[in-house]
Amino acid sequence: MQPRQAPSPRRVLLRPAMRADAAQIKIWRNEPSVRRFQPLGEVSVGQIRAELVNQSLQDLHTGRGDKFQWIVLDGEESVGWITLVVNNWDHGLGEIGYSLTTSHQGRGLMPQALPLLLDEIFLNTSLQRVEARCAVGNDASARVLEAVGFRREGLLREYFVLHGERVDNYLYAILRRDYLPSGPERP
Repeated sequence: MQPRQAPSPRRVLLRPAMRADAAQIKIWRNEPSVRRFQPLGEVSVGQIRAELVNQSLQDLHTGRGDKFQWIVLDGEESVGWITLVVNNWDHGLGEIGYSLTTSHQGRGLMPQALPLLLDEIFLNTSLQRVEARCAVGNDASARVLEAVGFRREGLLREYFVLHGERVDNYLYAILRRDYLPSGPERP
């Protein structure tokens, strides 16, 4: 009998979201597990498609645009998405949000995906600070953020309405200098 081999690590990748991903993103947005901790408003496939058509990595790299989305891949399978909203290019401020489809939650995929995006952000843009928020009680999301280096900076009391109730959120952030302490600076 041969010794049992450890399972190979999952190959998690990111790719820019494309117009053709709009219908899938709409499906993911409507999953109860995705909506459990996020106040995702109703949007049409057409609205999502229009956002995706307007995003460009070239814009991100040159400090233009305000919303960018990526698809999380588990091998070749699309399993979720990450959004970066640039709040202010002059001050280098951005915010991320992320979700995985229900069947791929709890598998350790997002702690592998977020560093790929942080590399993209901190190596190829002028952003200096990336924030994330998660609802108090969303322990899985808090663990993901902490695992990749985000620091909890505060409590945002009654931050938004979720399922008809005001919900507190934690504010997390990671700085370029935290993520790349001795690494390259963007020119």
